[in-house]
Amino acid sequence: MRSFAFTLLASVLAVGAAQAANFVQKDTATLRALDKITGRSTDIEVKVGEPVVFGSLKVELQVCYQTPPEEAPESAAFLKIASTQPVAVETMEAAVDAEDVETVSEENPELFSGWMYASSPGLSALEHPVYDIWVIRCAAPDPVKLAPRAEDDETEFE
Repeated sequence: MRSFAFTLLASVLAVGAAQAANFVQKDTATLRALDKITGRSTDIEVKVGEPVVFGSLKVELQVCYQTPPEEAPESAAFLKIASTQPVAVETMEAAVDAEDVETVSEENPELFSGWMYASSPGLSALEHPVYDIWVIRCAAPDPVKLAPRAEDDETEFE
């Protein structure tokens, strides 16, 4: 009886390990922010190491992983979110550059530090009295486009 249970457990673990996702590191995350007062949601692009301010929150992306296209879609991002003094923005879509914004003090505590998963937004989202934030996807930057070649720059090949 013991050997059957052990064999069954070993096969379940082997199947689970075979189905484990392979993640690819990306440098940009798309987050969705909900302002509960106005009811508006906004998508925010955050780059690793470049914090942004949304309302009274400073959001810092530490790392972002995305599964490759041939696997089930999943994004995982490690975020740090802290309270700040509110920053006025002209539109809800505007996120302010956050390099000089002071955070993490007694007046401005860290509100969230951890992993957020796109497939489980309710499990790992920031819950705040005014804002909710959760991860949508991770992505790489768009490829750089080369400038068109000037007409007088043509060279002939022999």
